[in-house]
Amino acid sequence: MELFRERPELAAKVARDVFGLPVPEDTCWRLGPETVTVLGPLELHLDVALVGGNPQRPEYAIIQEVQNTCTADDLARIRSSWPEYVTNLRKRLGCPVVLLAYCPIERVAAAVGQPIHTGHPGFVFTPITYWPGRLGPVTDPDQAREWPELVLLSAPGHVQDESRRPVLEMVLRALETFGPERGLIYYDYISARLPEAARIELEAIMSISVENYQWESEFARRHQAIGHAEGKAQGVAEGRAEGKAEGEASAILTVLAARGIEVDEAARERILACADLERLSDWLTRAVTVAAVAELFDSP
Repeated sequence: MELFRERPELAAKVARDVFGLPVPEDTCWRLGPETVTVLGPLELHLDVALVGGNPQRPEYAIIQEVQNTCTADDLARIRSSWPEYVTNLRKRLGCPVVLLAYCPIERVAAAVGQPIHTGHPGFVFTPITYWPGRLGPVTDPDQAREWPELVLLSAPGHVQDESRRPVLEMVLRALETFGPERGLIYYDYISARLPEAARIELEAIMSISVENYQWESEFARRHQAIGHAEGKAQGVAEGRAEGKAEGEASAILTVLAARGIEVDEAARERILACADLERLSDWLTRAVTVAAVAELFDSP
C-alpha cells in the first residue's frame, strides 16, 4: 500500500492503462480522506484514497484497496463496506469515484470481484480487481525506471513464462530507484512473493550484477549479502546466529513500519528477544501481508 501512498498517480495509471477508465491524464494527484463515516459514531477505514484535480475542485477519485485474502469474513466485510466507500466519497468530493482492489493471486481477485447486489433495483456494485498477472510484464529498462512500482506489483505474475529473466532483471533496476533503505524493504516485499526458483534466480542476478555492472545507486552493492544469504534481513550474512537473529528482527520491524502497522512495546520486545531463526523467518514473511501486529504471532 505504501507504493500507492508514495506515488498517488500510480493507481490512476493502472485504472487508465489496464482497465481503460476515463481517468484524466493532465491532472495533479494527491492523497484523499481515508475514513468513511456511517450511522452512529462508527468510522470505516479504507486503504487509500487518491484525488485528481485541485483541492477546491476534484475531478476524479480512486479508492485503492489491497486485499490479500478472501475468507467468508473478508467477503462479508467487503459487501457491506466497499459500496459505501464509493457512495460516501462521491458525495463528499462531488466527482466520479472508482474502487480498485489489488490482490496477490488471481483466485482472491476473482472472489472479491464478484458483483455486490445492494437490494435496490439496478444498483449492483462490482469491484474492479487485479492481480500481478493482470498487469503486463515490465521488461523495458526505461519503463522500469519511470514506473518501478509497476515492476514490483506485476513481477510475481510473470516469473513462470518466457518473460521471467527480463522481468527479474527489471526488479533490480526498479529497486535501484528507491535508494538503499526503501530498496531493502521492497526487496523483502518482492522476495516473499516469488516462487523459490525465481527468488534464487533473482539472488543470482543480483550477485552477477554487483560484480559486472556499475549500478546508478549503491543498493545492490550495499546489500550484496542479501543475495548470497536469505535475501530478507539486514545483517543476515554476518555468519553468527546472534547476528542473524538481530538482522531478521530488525527487518521485521522495518517492514511493519513501512506498511504503517503499529507495533506496541510488548510486540517489539517479543520480536527483538526471539533467537529462533525459523520463527523469525516465518514472522518476516507474514510481516508483508498482516493487517495488525497480533496476526504476526498467530499459529499457522
